[in-house]
Amino acid sequence: MLEGREAHHLIHVLRAEVGTGVELIDGRGCLWSARVGEKLGNRVRLVEVSLLSETAGPRVRLTLIQALCKSDRLSWILQKATELEVSEIYLVQGRRSVVRISQDRRRAKLERWRTILVNAAKQCRRSTIPELYPPLECREVCEAVESDLKLLFQASPQATSLKKLLRGKSWPSVAFAVGPEGGWTHEEYETFLRSGFQSVQMGHSTLRTETAATVAAALLRYELFPGN
Repeated sequence: MLEGREAHHLIHVLRAEVGTGVELIDGRGCLWSARVGEKLGNRVRLVEVSLLSETAGPRVRLTLIQALCKSDRLSWILQKATELEVSEIYLVQGRRSVVRISQDRRRAKLERWRTILVNAAKQCRRSTIPELYPPLECREVCEAVESDLKLLFQASPQATSLKKLLRGKSWPSVAFAVGPEGGWTHEEYETFLRSGFQSVQMGHSTLRTETAATVAAALLRYELFPGN
C-alpha cells in the first residue's frame, strides 16, 4: 500500500490508472515491479509485486565532501551525485561558503535535500539512496571520513593530475572534496592535507563548484567502476 507523498505522486503527477505497471525501490538496493490494483482516495494498493533485482550498491564507494553553496547549485550537485552513484555526501560549512545554515533550519533543509536524493534515485532507476550527513566544519568531516584514497580538488598547477593519479589503479573507496566558489581557506587546506588528502586538479581552468563536483564524480566513476 502506498500512502502520503508517494501515492500523491503516482496518482496526480504520473496519473497512473488501475493496471499501470510501476517500479519500486526501498533505497537499500532492492528493485521491484508491480501494478496498480486499486486507488483508494489518497492511497494506492499495488498488486503483482515481484522482486527484480537486489544489489548492495556500487562496488567502489565514492564519498563526496561538498562545501555549502547556493540552493539551486546544491540541488544540482545532489541530483548529479545520485545519478553518478556517489555513496555518501558530507556537507561542509566552509569559511568562504556564501550560505550559512542556522541550527534551527538544519532539520528542514536536510529533509528537503533528502527528498531531492530520493527523487533523483527514482528518476535514474537507482535502487540505493546516497547517505547524506548534516553540515559540519572541515575538521569534523576530516575526522569522520574513512576512505582508501582521499582527494582534495584544487585549481592549481602544482596539484597532481587526476588522470595520472587514477590511470591503471583501483581503490575500494574514494573520498573527494570540492570547495566553495571562493575556495578553501589556507587553514582548511592544511586540515585536509593533515588528514591524508592529496591535492589534485582536473585541468587549469577554474570550475564552478557544481561543475567541479559533477565532473569529478563522473571521472572517478569512469576510471574506477568495473565494466566502464
